[in-house]
Amino acid sequence: MKRPFFPEFQVPQFVPFSFDEAGRGTLAGPVSVGCVSFSSQTLEKIQSGTILKNLRDSKKIPEPKRFELRTEILQYAAYWHVSFVSAKFIDRFNINQAIFYGIGRALPKHVTNIGHSGIQNSQGSNATAFPEKDETKIMETSNGNHWEKPNSNSGVWKPFLFLDGNYKLKIQTPIEGYLSIPKGDDLVPSISAASILAKTYRDEYMEKMDAKYPGYGFAKHKGYGTEEHREALRKLGISPIHRLSFCDFLRREGSEPSLFPL
Repeated sequence: MKRPFFPEFQVPQFVPFSFDEAGRGTLAGPVSVGCVSFSSQTLEKIQSGTILKNLRDSKKIPEPKRFELRTEILQYAAYWHVSFVSAKFIDRFNINQAIFYGIGRALPKHVTNIGHSGIQNSQGSNATAFPEKDETKIMETSNGNHWEKPNSNSGVWKPFLFLDGNYKLKIQTPIEGYLSIPKGDDLVPSISAASILAKTYRDEYMEKMDAKYPGYGFAKHKGYGTEEHREALRKLGISPIHRLSFCDFLRREGSEPSLFPL
């Protein structure tokens, strides 16, 4: 598959929503799920190189350029949303279920009436135990109140999802279908856009957490498991935003039990 790839043109009868997450493997902080929907007209402009040039995996884009592209994405997206799902939620349900929960929350509820139970892991049933609301949810930001119909000439708006990765989902009405695309964040511009939103908003949040919980270096590593971060954990212990299920290395190393409530 060559980049850029525009799978939305293959399902013109549906409303496309593209997703990607940031912070999947971090030791601390939420997982951030970005959602973007571009109109067919905007996709044509992206394809022609008129707007949003050089969209690709956010990790491959220098930080200043990511924020420049974010401004453009917010300008041109018919709909965008970023959901944060907390470390406590991740510890309770696991990271995959947290991402699926974030996807469900990122869809425009007032249009589609899709609850979190509309998307589940096809390999398990943990999603049925999700609370109606993640009480430890940190932030959601969106232009959802100004959402406009991004595609389809019919009067029925049927969502179709595009995701980075190789997820297998169990979906429910009114979601029409989904397509998981390995390396989609680098191949599909709309998924790249979701990746950029997820990463930039999460990075900003972790910089704020650096001031709230000094000593861990959150502003530098954004919660990832660098040696600097691990050494800070050995000295300072677990903070309220750390994922206990991701920090079990402290127990294996025989660290002082008082440093980690595992």
